Amino acid sequence: MWMLITPEQVTESQKALGAQLTAWRAAAGLTQASLAARIRYSRSTVANLEIGRSQSPASFWQLADQALSADGALIAQHRKVAELQARYRAQSALAREQARMARIAAALPPIARDDDGPLSSSRQPAVAAGAADPRARAHPATPSNGVHAIVDTMPNTAAPLSAVADIALTPDEEHRDGVATATLEVMSDGQAMSFRVTRRTLLELAAGLTALKAAGPVGASRPTAVDPAVVDHFAELRALLVQADDKLGGRTILATVEQQITQIAALRRQARGQLRDRLLSTEARWSEFGGWLSDDLGDRAAGDRWLDRASGMAQEADDREFSSYVLARRAQRMVGTGDDDRIVGLARAASRHPDVPPLVHAFAAVQEAHGSTLDNDTAGFQTAMERAHTLVATDSATDDEHALGSFCTPPYLAAQEGEGWLRLNQPHRAITSFTTAVNHWPDRYRRERGMYLSRTAHAYLAAAEPEQAATTADEALTLATTTGSARVHRDILALTRQLKPFSYHQRVRELLDRVAATG
Repeated sequence: MWMLITPEQVTESQKALGAQLTAWRAAAGLTQASLAARIRYSRSTVANLEIGRSQSPASFWQLADQALSADGALIAQHRKVAELQARYRAQSALAREQARMARIAAALPPIARDDDGPLSSSRQPAVAAGAADPRARAHPATPSNGVHAIVDTMPNTAAPLSAVADIALTPDEEHRDGVATATLEVMSDGQAMSFRVTRRTLLELAAGLTALKAAGPVGASRPTAVDPAVVDHFAELRALLVQADDKLGGRTILATVEQQITQIAALRRQARGQLRDRLLSTEARWSEFGGWLSDDLGDRAAGDRWLDRASGMAQEADDREFSSYVLARRAQRMVGTGDDDRIVGLARAASRHPDVPPLVHAFAAVQEAHGSTLDNDTAGFQTAMERAHTLVATDSATDDEHALGSFCTPPYLAAQEGEGWLRLNQPHRAITSFTTAVNHWPDRYRRERGMYLSRTAHAYLAAAEPEQAATTADEALTLATTTGSARVHRDILALTRQLKPFSYHQRVRELLDRVAATG
């Protein structure tokens, strides 16, 4: 039987792990400072972990285990703690999601509509409140303006939240006129009510809930206290939008991101002390996300503004981990700007702080490698990429796919090597690296797959294989169209201009015709 996990259990598990670290360190005859120096972490990090006051990535425990000759004992105990923490986060997220969806359901009147409408409702025989329902899980969806339409039609008096006993979302999508829909089933006043909503509307409702709660009834005063749980809420929502962005493109997501940044800023202004700093750090992360979306949409000026905002807020919040990440992002964006000389400097600046996680160091090392190619420094490129591979291997045990730099996987590094070899005029080595990356790229990351297919096509053309370049670019163009990525589309347009002299090849001609037709 699955048991609920309490916060006290999580805290005690962290303290037990810290006690083990203290015991092993003492047995090795090391001080906190000397252990920290051996594993490239700060003494304060070691001290906080020993009393269970903070958390650290798996890489810390791997390095500590090795330095203290613990034979895997620290690693095994950390994995148990990480599993307990993951279960607690999942449990908490589920509880918050159920509460959020219950509030949404309470605000939605059961309006009957025609079968072909976007929203319909039906009443069914009541079921026991809280009964297990295998359908009770949420799915990523797409934002739209649906929430505004619903808010405009809300009745003056909605059902009280206490009347909503349970809520479920069907896992099976239905499609009407090509639009994906889902069913919300709500227990209210002893009856089960079903609401048919588009997945676009569902995500907009979830994303807009915080803003709706803050706004409150007309004429109500704004609350002065801020619930610390909103930090986790915004982290979860951002993770959801990152997934939706990869499937749908930034144009669909950006407005929702801007809306949430406005709400985070409003809460940050009300908060004080440590909570304010946490919200400031949260706002910095959302701002960087807005910059990434703007860059992908081809709006570099907006990307600059968002990244400047993210950098300033991270520094103000003393969020050194994220400040280092933003420096690496700045280095990444310097390629082709005329300030290419700054790439290596920014990348090295990103790696200066010892508390930066290995994956952020790896991301910075990749940028340093790219900077080396601009001077045709093959040895410097290979050295930096080897360092990135080592850092990623060191952190391979991490299970947090939303951690900073979590995209620095072996396929990602292979793709970056492809970029480097292409700049170093070694197209065959570039083709090998890009092909390795594409063949191992996760299916859910379609936009990035499209980008690296496009780069593979460039490598084929540089290797004097225009037909293969056109075939590969055609596949990339499909992904650029479905994800709405201006970045991938621009890269393909640049390729087609170079392919025009080879239009006597049928595959090249077909690609040129398709690009001309799609604009």
